Amino acid sequence: MLLPHFLYIVTGANKGFGKVIAETIARQSKVKTSIVLVGRDLSQLESIQMKQDNVSCYCIGNACLESAVEAEKTVIDQVENLLRNWQEQDRAPVTNAILVNNAGSTGDLAKKVADYNAAEIQEYVNLNITSYISVVTGFIRLFKKSVVEMKIVNISSLLAVQAFPNWALYATGKSARDMLLKVVAVEEPSIRTLSYAPGPLDNQMQQHVRETLADPEQNELYSKMANEGNLVKMEDSALKLYELLEKNEFESGSHVDFYDI
Repeated sequence: MLLPHFLYIVTGANKGFGKVIAETIARQSKVKTSIVLVGRDLSQLESIQMKQDNVSCYCIGNACLESAVEAEKTVIDQVENLLRNWQEQDRAPVTNAILVNNAGSTGDLAKKVADYNAAEIQEYVNLNITSYISVVTGFIRLFKKSVVEMKIVNISSLLAVQAFPNWALYATGKSARDMLLKVVAVEEPSIRTLSYAPGPLDNQMQQHVRETLADPEQNELYSKMANEGNLVKMEDSALKLYELLEKNEFESGSHVDFYDI
């Protein structure tokens, strides 16, 4: 019987929620765990501290999510190389593989649907949908035949299931990602998928939202939450996600919100 060896791949791990997710995994894990941090800035990734004896950390910097081809080349191919090196070193095989897709962007929150130009639409879709599909596809291909258990997590949002002004690109991206994982759950019953909405996090992205969102009603709400200390701490949301994955009782393909747990 193989000893447990959990592999987590976390995209957008340079900073913010992705970084906190990785730190939470390292802190909570009780078995042999390898965490692959994926991001654009290698120096930022290498500065993340993972001091637990049972945890090993690996970095894939210079990740490019500008197209499906670039995502495959700079993320999936690099993970494949890492796995090949482990095999050559006769390291313990992976028994559980978990992909946490956190990388993404908000789009221009000052604009409504009629204001977008073709170039920014294409750029947004490439970064937030096209490359995401490529990473999910590559992950399934790499691990489908070799691990005991696979999970794919999409860091989603309330905006994937509820419409608000000025969020069209972001909402479209999140809902598309949610639906992709619903399809995976139907096609591959052995692969557990989850879209997790972490709540309005107290981080740089939320500050950016308050500074750029053109809808006054939403802006007032977020500003009030920030001023009253009611934004969600990233550490609290990351811990809820980790515990959700550990209990493994969620419906595969489902969308689960921080406030529903």
